Amino acid sequence: MAFIIRRFYSSVIEKTVLISRSTDVFENLALEHWYYRHSDFTNKSMLLLWVNSNCVVIGRHQNPWLEVNFDPTIDLRIARRNSGGGTVFHDNENLNMTFFTNRDIYNRKQNLELIVETLKNEWNVVTEINKREDIVIDNMYKISGTASKLGRPNAYHHCTLLVNCNREFMSNLLRKHEKNIETNATVSVTSDVLNLTQINNKVCINRLMTAVGLQYLKTVGNTTTINQGFNYVTPNEQTFPGFNEIKNEMESWEWIYGRTPKFNITVKCNEKSVVLSVKNGIIENFTTACNILEP
Repeated sequence: MAFIIRRFYSSVIEKTVLISRSTDVFENLALEHWYYRHSDFTNKSMLLLWVNSNCVVIGRHQNPWLEVNFDPTIDLRIARRNSGGGTVFHDNENLNMTFFTNRDIYNRKQNLELIVETLKNEWNVVTEINKREDIVIDNMYKISGTASKLGRPNAYHHCTLLVNCNREFMSNLLRKHEKNIETNATVSVTSDVLNLTQINNKVCINRLMTAVGLQYLKTVGNTTTINQGFNYVTPNEQTFPGFNEIKNEMESWEWIYGRTPKFNITVKCNEKSVVLSVKNGIIENFTTACNILEP
């Protein structure tokens, strides 16, 4: 006889909105992972709001050499996150949101609907959720990308929201060029993007944080909410023991580049094509039309 065991949750859910004081991508990604690893979300859910200074963030299973147009004249930080999905550009006019829950009550669609409703109520900006679960305007222009990490017992869904980011800079960094790379890594899908300020110039980061946070704290479904309000957090080792270890790993070469799935890249050398085989970010061997040579 088979038995089905279900986990029962209290009908009372404690909700909290946290705002990170940091604009450092590695600190914010480390903070996000710390909460995922150490928190108990059995009868609690949490929304973390954060803003980064200029950076590019690739998905866990992506190839940075394929996704980013490297420019040695630009001091740009590149980070790899723990969730899947495609590459995104962050600056101080892009709002990041992370919704934490227990895995059993994870609901990405509900989070996106919350954002759509907030934009409509506060600024009369009409958006919709497409099949890829991006938030778009006119079924064409993307204003928010989404990704998630589903574990046990915790899960999170995080997404971006373009307020007034530098679209030209973003386009130059992420525009697809032929790079002669063969890979099984996740490849980003190019989309036309739009800033919220292009629809309504009264939208701003601070008010958006407040509006999304207040909407999040409202009672949803059949649960009763204990509203813990808004709190600011500063990512550091003193407040979050083990934080530095996570941060150091996330900003290491081994994580950002060494975790790249194996790939081949074809380059021209003395009018001949040479195929480089790269594993863990390091060239293993290269081939010419005639033979295989060890480096």
